[in-house]
Amino acid sequence: MTELTRSRADKDISAVYANMHTMASEAGERHISTLVVTADQEFATACRTRLPPHADIDVTVVETVGKAIDVFVSRDRLDCIISDHDLPDTDGIAFLEIVRAQAPTLPFVLFTSHGSEQVASRAISADVTEYLIKESHADQWERLASLIEDAVTYYRNHSDLIDPGTRAQTLLDAVHDGIVVLRDGHVEYINNPGTELIAAKSRSSLIGRAIGDVLDVEERRSLSDILAAIQRRDRSFDRFKARLQRQNGAVLPVEITITAAEWTGSAATILVVRDVSEHEEREQDLWLKNRAMDNAPIGITIADADNPDRSLIYVNDQFEQLTGYSKDEALGANCRFLQGADTDPAAVREMRDAIDAQESVRVQIRNYREDGTEFWNQVTLAPVRNADGDVTHYIGFQEDVTEQVVRERRLRQYEYAIESTSDLIAAVDEDYQFLFANQAYRDFYDLDADEVTDRALPDVVGTETWETIQPYVDRSFTGESIQFEMTRSRPDQPTRSFDVRYHPLKGVDDETGGTMATMRDITDQRERERQLASLDRMLRHTLHNELNVITGRAEMIAERTSGEVTQWAGVIDRVADRILEQADKERDIVDFLSQPSTPTEIDVSEMVVDVADRMETRHPDADISVDVADDLHLLTLPELERALEELVENAVVHNDGTPVTVAVSADTDETTVTLTVEDNGPGIPDEERRVIVDNADIEPLLHSSGMGLWLVKRIITRAGGTLQFDAGDTGGSRVTLVVPRRGASGRARRE
Repeated sequence: MTELTRSRADKDISAVYANMHTMASEAGERHISTLVVTADQEFATACRTRLPPHADIDVTVVETVGKAIDVFVSRDRLDCIISDHDLPDTDGIAFLEIVRAQAPTLPFVLFTSHGSEQVASRAISADVTEYLIKESHADQWERLASLIEDAVTYYRNHSDLIDPGTRAQTLLDAVHDGIVVLRDGHVEYINNPGTELIAAKSRSSLIGRAIGDVLDVEERRSLSDILAAIQRRDRSFDRFKARLQRQNGAVLPVEITITAAEWTGSAATILVVRDVSEHEEREQDLWLKNRAMDNAPIGITIADADNPDRSLIYVNDQFEQLTGYSKDEALGANCRFLQGADTDPAAVREMRDAIDAQESVRVQIRNYREDGTEFWNQVTLAPVRNADGDVTHYIGFQEDVTEQVVRERRLRQYEYAIESTSDLIAAVDEDYQFLFANQAYRDFYDLDADEVTDRALPDVVGTETWETIQPYVDRSFTGESIQFEMTRSRPDQPTRSFDVRYHPLKGVDDETGGTMATMRDITDQRERERQLASLDRMLRHTLHNELNVITGRAEMIAERTSGEVTQWAGVIDRVADRILEQADKERDIVDFLSQPSTPTEIDVSEMVVDVADRMETRHPDADISVDVADDLHLLTLPELERALEELVENAVVHNDGTPVTVAVSADTDETTVTLTVEDNGPGIPDEERRVIVDNADIEPLLHSSGMGLWLVKRIITRAGGTLQFDAGDTGGSRVTLVVPRRGASGRARRE
């Protein structure tokens, strides 16, 4: 159980004690009365049973210093004391100092559970016979018995050669604590550390003074009452903490141990006064650390490394909140209770391997709360080592990183999508330096992945292309989204057409820090569109020519005939005119769909007035009113004006009211502008409305007005708006266009 670790390197005691053992044997003085002071029942039992077989040792065991002092005072003969350092009522150093005040050469062996330089230093200063550490060793009890025999023999043979009073004072001046000896409540002796502790000018100035004048302490119990009880022998020992008012005005936290004793052959009282300011600071530091751990924003656990299952001995409040398990449920268990069906075995194995290797580790692992819900736990484990470097505990930190893991996975998905797309995608900062470029972009410009961020956009695209695109890039830096088409070419490669879009890159502060470009290769699409446009022009040209022949012949028939044949010729002529009108509408739709335009800043008031003026010029009998905000602007497609004109003309042409009235108005809110065209006509047929609103079969629209509405639908959809049909307040129809806006103010009205 114990290994005797000798710590007094300045003396070769073993040789001296060996000689003394021989002398004791020759004198026949073998019986040794030994007092063991320990609250460790295993150690006490071992002392009782394991020491006597090796020497003539009589062992008496007590648990506290108070009881030990009673034995020490009452015994006529005591040859040796063995004491634990950690005792219920005080520590072994204070006990040693009390013993040294009365028996300066009595053998005193001090045991500790763990080595401590501070404890060893204080013990040596108080002239401890031996300072030992409890450790496992095969012949420990035989060695301890031999040590006791040698020490007692030396003590007996030299006790008459040493003046106890002089020796005691010399020893007590060397200890760290203040020692005060009282007789009848007055100071008979005080050591140098005690004089310094009180901050007195000299030791002689304190001798003979009442203890109340020397020790000015703040304590809930009266010092005089405690001393009176000790002197009456109501009790032999007391200990308390107090605040000492030093003579220099400073206040010092102290621990005072008081015991009845003998001093130079007569009854006295001994006070051990210990400065505990460093101890209190350590306690305060420990309290702060415990508070910090208890209130930390992440889960903290401590596991016992000596336990085979490494069970938890501490969990903080955040661990309970994070996992849903209470302290009662967690303590005594291994943290594996957080694992579940989808926990990655590789992460578990990584933690287990690190623990076996006594190393730190950090993993992200899928864990389960008490209610069964999953969360991603970032676990950090680290070994905690004692002064000897042995791992005694493992501290764990648990942090919920579910959002981070989900975000990282989403970013990996985005990265995969960007890298896998055939579109060219890249981003630059405000210095035109590349932030990234995907695989398609790198392949097109023959860039290595490792060199992308070292390159600048002007160098990569070339001077001619850069002069074209720089204005667009700079506009994007101001927060504007840009769309345009251009061709790009590379050496030994055919020229390609791209739909290019620039979008501002904004940070968390909503400030633009760069721009991202997406380039879609539309070369094949544009080729098909050119082929279709050529075919469309050819068909329209042929259609116009052939229909002109038909209308010409129909007019000739009407002029040269009469009656029913003339009526048939008129029908042929009107049908041919409608076909020509539909062909013109078809041309407009094809032009819009095949030639995407760039959003433009539009003055809505000016646009509405221009449309109304043109319609009044074409249809002077129509009553067209305008109600629109002045200085109302939109960033939208310029074809919006064509859509509005189509609606107004449709409202005028297909109106049998007398007179024909059309009201055009515009209103706005924070995000949109609403344009409304309301008429007093018969309304839009249901079949046409279904085609426009519900995307029904397009065949009912195969006439010019229906195709016009379909064009309006396409324009508004491309502008990011909506198209609505309602009945007017006084009959007729109301068509509403809702489009995104930039800003509006003021109002003007035109009747």
